[in-house]
Amino acid sequence: MALDVLIGTSGWSYDEWIGPFYPKGLRKEDFLTYYSQVFYTNEINTTFYNIPSINIVRNWVKKTPEKFRFCAKIPKAITHDAKLELNRCLKSLDSFLKAMQPLMSSGKLLAFLVQLPPFFKKEENLADLKDFIEEWPLDYKHDEPYLVIEFRDLSWMEEEVFNYLKKKKLTYCAVIEPLLPPRMDITNKDFSYIRFHGYGKNPWFDYDFNEEEIKKWALKVKNMINNSNKIGIYFNNHFSGYAVKNSLMMMRELKIKPKNYPEDIDLLNIQKKTGVYSKDQKGLDDFLK
Repeated sequence: MALDVLIGTSGWSYDEWIGPFYPKGLRKEDFLTYYSQVFYTNEINTTFYNIPSINIVRNWVKKTPEKFRFCAKIPKAITHDAKLELNRCLKSLDSFLKAMQPLMSSGKLLAFLVQLPPFFKKEENLADLKDFIEEWPLDYKHDEPYLVIEFRDLSWMEEEVFNYLKKKKLTYCAVIEPLLPPRMDITNKDFSYIRFHGYGKNPWFDYDFNEEEIKKWALKVKNMINNSNKIGIYFNNHFSGYAVKNSLMMMRELKIKPKNYPEDIDLLNIQKKTGVYSKDQKGLDDFLK
């Protein structure tokens, strides 16, 4: 089941995870190797900010086991700056896909996540999304990497949009967050996707899902598992190691064993740490305010 139900975190390179998850003294360049000895998957956060060099991507391949799977966020230069407008983003898209080639050729890239900006509205931008999908150069309908769409505005929560996603075999990204309803629609039975952001006040991601919440969401997740061939579930509440804690709690609830359980982690005693934030994710938090 672990290969069909993939649970992990959004990103891995967080300074505040030293202590709660990473052993003290572990070198930052060894974070991914350590992470991949526990989890089966990760949603790459850094690709949202910058297109990595192909050598960096090759290192991601080398540092992870053969069956480890990644999902990669499309750069904000494409989604937020260019607003998916083809005449502004095709060059960046081409550069990004070339950089991702080592992950694709190794079979480790499960999906691309298209995270749309909060200012993207259905009436104004649906045509831009459709044009972008029509020009997508890879065969996401019949093979990996799949294409996942995450909305950040209520205007998209209409049946016209979900019917379009189903018609195009695009995966809807279910989001657990304050601003959108927790719809768990399956628009592509080959692959479903859930992002747990949290319900923190400042920001959303500073949130620790408790045992009762994990049990509640696990029931909904089980229904998606039963109706999907494969599912990716990612916790984005990275603060203080909450994402690690909640990912392991969800795996336990779904009876999925981590590859190697980190014995020195006491899940229930991962507590809030203040004043320690990783640069990239803090930048995203500020961006969303």
